[in-house]
Amino acid sequence: MAVQIGTNAQNAAASPAVPLYHLSSQFRHWRYSKEQLEQIRKELNEQAVERVRKSWEEERASREAAPSATKAADGSTPSTSSAPPSQPATPPEPSEIEYLTVADEQALVGYYLTQAVALCGALKFPEMVLATAITYLKRFYLRNTCMDYHPKNIMLTCVFLATKTENFPTSIDTFAARVKTPPADILSLEFLVSQSLHFEYKVHHAHLALSGLVLDLQTAGCDASSIASALPRAQAFCRTSRLTPAELVYTPSQIALACLRLADPSLVDTWLSDKELRREKAEDDRKEKQVKAGGNVDGDGKRPQTDGRKPDAPEAKAMQREQLLKVLDEVQAMIQETQRNPVDKEKVKDIDRRLRWARNPEKDPNSALYKKRKAQEEAEREEKDRAKAAKRDKAAQDDASVFD
Repeated sequence: MAVQIGTNAQNAAASPAVPLYHLSSQFRHWRYSKEQLEQIRKELNEQAVERVRKSWEEERASREAAPSATKAADGSTPSTSSAPPSQPATPPEPSEIEYLTVADEQALVGYYLTQAVALCGALKFPEMVLATAITYLKRFYLRNTCMDYHPKNIMLTCVFLATKTENFPTSIDTFAARVKTPPADILSLEFLVSQSLHFEYKVHHAHLALSGLVLDLQTAGCDASSIASALPRAQAFCRTSRLTPAELVYTPSQIALACLRLADPSLVDTWLSDKELRREKAEDDRKEKQVKAGGNVDGDGKRPQTDGRKPDAPEAKAMQREQLLKVLDEVQAMIQETQRNPVDKEKVKDIDRRLRWARNPEKDPNSALYKKRKAQEEAEREEKDRAKAAKRDKAAQDDASVFD
């Protein structure tokens, strides 16, 4: 199992036999540096704040322009959702709304990642369904924000979509009944989620790379009892890694190796040493085959290499190992940070409370703005239908005139 440590382009070009993962959409489209992730989330958040502020200004204008349409039976103005006792029933001024920060959004998404774990466990879904659903949820919020789409609704759709893509078919009626949500609410978001995923459903997971690594450990002469002892701990670390952004930055094999290193560092040291020995032996075998295949002998009696590749110098090998260990340290730090700082439910409740007004009213079916936009869309659709009908009538008349 190859453990790649360079950039995407370098890794793809460095090996003549490119691993399947490096040909995947996950490698090409869903890998970022930490700095890129921060920038993506920052820009999304800033754009969402500006968009929501403008939408609330339109919402207030819509309510004022059509007060009769937004009055309840008792004459009061209804809010977009039921207000907790600690909150006002009417929205504050757009400039006074507490919009979510990037950290708030990440905390909210992180909470629903744990909810996905609990849900899939309660429904006894396979690990592949859970892992894929979590990946879908994280990828969705690289294209969207919590202020437009609440993670609870998206999480349910991601789980249901993952049952399809991982070939674990589940009836929508059964699933919806178990999660106490109308089927239409889940299905209505399925196309949106798919669009946000760029219709790239296949996911390469670290827990599968860990399984392959265990098989490789056995061929490396590692003690079987040590492997059996370390595996459950490594699998637990792998499950924790899903709650981090690790898969958006590192390859599945790097994450798997980091999880095993957390469980038993000596096994990883043995495996890396064995890998180096096997590479050296493979290089020697390659040279021997070239010599047997023929070629000129140089001044010192050795036959030159003919394929343009040069063996790695000891300094280069040491640097490669140092780079790999640095990557493993970074992955391990992510996992340990998540273990030390589990989800703060009280903080998430406060964020969710603020999200009531920080949410884009354009996406809320109860808002005046949503109803206004829907009415506009319906009017445009009816106009198009009338134009099509008129065109069909004209075509029918033209056809009939042939026989006049």
